[in-house]
Amino acid sequence: MFLIADEQSSVESFHTAQSDGEGDLPPGRVGEEEVKQAVQDIAGSILRDMPLRLLNTEDGKIYAHPALITKFEESHTFRSILALTITRSILDQKQYIIEVVKNFFAYVMLSHRWEGDEPGLKDIPKKGVYQLSTPRFDKVRNFCHKAHKHNFQWAWIDTCCIDQTSSAEVQKSISSMFSWYRESALTIIYLSDVVESSDQALLLSQWFRRGWTLQELLAAKVIRLYKKDWAPFSQSPEFNHKNVAEILVALESATGIQKSYLKFYCPSVEHPRMKLRWALQRVTKEKEDEAYCLMGIFGFTMLVNYGEGHHAFSRLLMEIMRRTGDATLLDWIGEPSTLNSSLPSSPRCFSDDPILMGIDGPPPPVLSFALAVKVIYVFKGAIRRARDSSHLQDGHSTSEETSVGGSDDDGAPHIASIPSNQSIFFAQTGYKFSV
Repeated sequence: MFLIADEQSSVESFHTAQSDGEGDLPPGRVGEEEVKQAVQDIAGSILRDMPLRLLNTEDGKIYAHPALITKFEESHTFRSILALTITRSILDQKQYIIEVVKNFFAYVMLSHRWEGDEPGLKDIPKKGVYQLSTPRFDKVRNFCHKAHKHNFQWAWIDTCCIDQTSSAEVQKSISSMFSWYRESALTIIYLSDVVESSDQALLLSQWFRRGWTLQELLAAKVIRLYKKDWAPFSQSPEFNHKNVAEILVALESATGIQKSYLKFYCPSVEHPRMKLRWALQRVTKEKEDEAYCLMGIFGFTMLVNYGEGHHAFSRLLMEIMRRTGDATLLDWIGEPSTLNSSLPSSPRCFSDDPILMGIDGPPPPVLSFALAVKVIYVFKGAIRRARDSSHLQDGHSTSEETSVGGSDDDGAPHIASIPSNQSIFFAQTGYKFSV
């Protein structure tokens, strides 16, 4: 909402005059303090779903939520809302206030790959990033310049907008990352190793080999690609590069993700094998991030615990199976998890996927012979423990072995027979054997 100088002066003068005697307001009028409180409440609710800190693209300083509220109250936008909201009927129609406040806090996200000594929160002085001339801060400065050029006042970059020393803030940030990118007004994708605007250069970019950038690409509604020199990758007049046909084709080729998903992706646990394969060639600095960077794609969060290694990926799979009942995730090749030997240790274990992808998506799950062996082996232990517990409660001995399947001399499981309760399990989940 913008007013020219004369209009702003007259409106604010009128509002000041009518607010001097708030105790004697005419019927239907509202006082400034009531409007101010309503606007502050709306701003607070909007900020709760936004990044915890933002860079101001005008002064280059970092503002946390309390400072963001203060910055808003000092703005012309805030004064204009107070000046124009003078009646009860206007105040009750809060949607326009919500839109104006959202517009004020519209922010730009950066999607990039970490390189070298990236500056953290503690490295940004109070005077802001524009006062730092060393090459170490070039990426942050150029990012803020681009965001400001596109008329956005706020920007976010993961290197210096997260307090890495606060476990609570790290948990909040990782759990909210998908929604932050989804709600951004723009996501700038910085391709630091792309020097020319060609499909080949784009396909070779290491940006497509990072774990976190997968989520960022899918989450963002509006993206713009920039090359190493911060020039736009495309000269198309279309602002959103997701709407540029040739870029969308190149992105599909580079990621293996269908264009329909790239244009707009809705988080869910559907087709988990397909989505895990999206991350096959991607790497993360921390082993745990192989799982954490996929949480938003599947639409749920879990405890972030750096130090647990590939247990994080095992927990991710168990949560997916709990929500879907998809036992085909037990069909994999590679290094097992130390948390549970029936689970894989990383997305790369799904590289030799026995499930063939159809034109319209994956076919109904089919249990291969290897998977059938593994599933029965897992359920054998669960059934034995359940029966042992029942025997103990009835006062019976537990020495008698429950016969579900046997094992070879080397301890490898093999199929003997399928108990009725396992048959029920397979019938309920819709799986069938394919030998």
